[in-house]
Amino acid sequence: MMTTTTQEKLQHLDYMTLLVFLRLYEFQSGKLTAEAFNVPQSKISRCLSRLRDGFDDPLFIKKVAGLEITDKAQRLYPIIKKIEINHIDLAQEIEKSSTNLHNEITIRAPSGFTNGVLRKLYNCTCHNSCVKSAVLQDNGPNDEELLLNNHCDVVISCQPSTHVGIQNQKICEVTDTFVVARLDHPIWDEIYKPILDRVLNYPVILTEVLHFNSELEATPLKQFADSRKRELNVAAKTNNLNEISDFLIGTDAITLVVSQGAVDYLSQNDDIRAQIVPKVERMELMRNKPNMTLYMQTRKSERKLSNCIKQKLADLITVGANGCIKASQFERG
Repeated sequence: MMTTTTQEKLQHLDYMTLLVFLRLYEFQSGKLTAEAFNVPQSKISRCLSRLRDGFDDPLFIKKVAGLEITDKAQRLYPIIKKIEINHIDLAQEIEKSSTNLHNEITIRAPSGFTNGVLRKLYNCTCHNSCVKSAVLQDNGPNDEELLLNNHCDVVISCQPSTHVGIQNQKICEVTDTFVVARLDHPIWDEIYKPILDRVLNYPVILTEVLHFNSELEATPLKQFADSRKRELNVAAKTNNLNEISDFLIGTDAITLVVSQGAVDYLSQNDDIRAQIVPKVERMELMRNKPNMTLYMQTRKSERKLSNCIKQKLADLITVGANGCIKASQFERG
C-alpha cells in the first residue's frame, strides 16, 4: 500500500478550511469560530477533522478552559497567516484591475489620423462596458518605452515594434495624398500644370510622421523634387494640425497630407481648400518610397483593451487615414 505524502494530503485543504484553522487559533473556541463564519459548529468540526488529517496532528485539544494549541499548530500559524494576507492582497489587486478596465485609455498617434474620430470610441460597448474617455497624444521617439511602462495603452505607428513584450496589429495602408492651401492661393488657378509641379513653386510645410518622413531626405516630396532637379523650399516642419492651419492662412505656404482625417480637420476652416493628388502623379511621388502602413502596438499583457475596442480603434484609424473602412485589415503580428 502506497503512503500518502504530506503534499497530497494538503491538496484536499481548501482556503475556507485554512481560515477555520486561523480563527480556531485566534479565538481558541469552536463556538466563536462558528459565529465568525455564521455556520453551525458541526461544519467547524468537519473542517478541523480535515486539518488534523492533512497535518497529521490534533492541532487543537479541547480542554475545560478552551482549546489547547499544540506545538505543530504554533509552527503552522504564521505560515497559514501569510496565505490569508496574500489572498487579501490578491483580491484587492484583482478589484483594482477590474476598476481600471473602465478608466480612460491613452493613445499615442500621428495627430492627422485620429482627429475628430476618437470620441466615437466612447460609444463602443462590449460586454456592458465601454471606454469612458480616450486621451490622444502625438507620437514621440520614446513611445515604446511609455507603452511598456504603462504610461500609455496604444501606440499607432507606421513601423511595427520588434520588442518581445509588444504585440503589433496591422491596421491599414494609406492610399491617398492631398494638397492643402488657403482658398485664394494662386496654386488653384494654375490648372494647366500638374499639381505636384505647382507645389514646388511655393514654400512647403512638411507634415511629419515619425519613422516615415521625420527626416527631410526621407520625405516623398523631397525625393520628388530631387528627381525633377528642383529645390524644395521648406517653410516649416510640424505634425501639429493647428500650427499647419495657422501657417496656411497667414502665408503662401502649402502642405501635403496623407490622411482624410487631416483634410477633414483642416477643411473645417472655410478659408482652406484641399485637393487629392491624381493617381498618376501620386505614383510618381511615391516611386522611391512604399505607401505608409499603420500598425497598432499594445502590450502583450494588456487587459484593459478588449478585442472589441481594438477592432473599433482599428476601424476609426482607417477612417482617419482613408475616409472609409475598406482598407482595414487588423492583422495580428
